[in-house]
Amino acid sequence: MPAVDLPADSPVAMEQSRAETFDLALLPKEDATLDLRAVKPRCPVSTGKEIVVCAPDPEENRLRPLPDTYVVAEGMPRAQVGLGDGVTLDVHVDAAAMPDGTVSNRIMIGTKIKF
Repeated sequence: MPAVDLPADSPVAMEQSRAETFDLALLPKEDATLDLRAVKPRCPVSTGKEIVVCAPDPEENRLRPLPDTYVVAEGMPRAQVGLGDGVTLDVHVDAAAMPDGTVSNRIMIGTKIKF
């Protein structure tokens, strides 16, 4: 349905009128420096009469401190079970160096007795 048959304030008519006015073929062909990026470069472009020296933005990859409202949620509970009378059984991971220089990663089961 052509845009002339629709009311002027119709969303379809408005979208069609905008789509008809935007045509990349109408852009000047001699302007090869058309910059369509959303973020403009930090440093100015040289006009040919001066030398522009520009360093990378030091703030680009900098991590900012977390706000005071950030709260660390409690982590996973310890993998341990109380057996009664001050005795607990737990499971944990451990790493130890072997005599040949390799590292032994292992899962350990431990018992703790309070005295």
